[in-house]
Amino acid sequence: MEQYKQTNKQSISQTFRIQETFLNHCRREKINVVIQLFDQSIIEGLIVGFDRESIIVSSRGTQQLLYKTSVVCIKPFEELHLIFNEARRSPRSGVKYPRLVSHVPIGQH
Repeated sequence: MEQYKQTNKQSISQTFRIQETFLNHCRREKINVVIQLFDQSIIEGLIVGFDRESIIVSSRGTQQLLYKTSVVCIKPFEELHLIFNEARRSPRSGVKYPRLVSHVPIGQH
């Protein structure tokens, strides 16, 4: 049981490091982001700070505190390659991420 707790703590810690890398880069480089919340609302702005539970975004002259549990997606306006050594991979000619693999709608094979 103790080993499970230790493994779970390491997983949570690793997850936070990925978030921290991504959010910190957007904050330091002042990259505008689009944040989609669970209620489908959209917030555009700059990340000015964050911790394990929340993100502070500067948008339209005000700062907003967002809880990470309410965030569905954070999309930067610039293409980033921070995680999984994407920066070291050779660029594919003319292919942008995400790539459309099939244009056939599901259920219409």
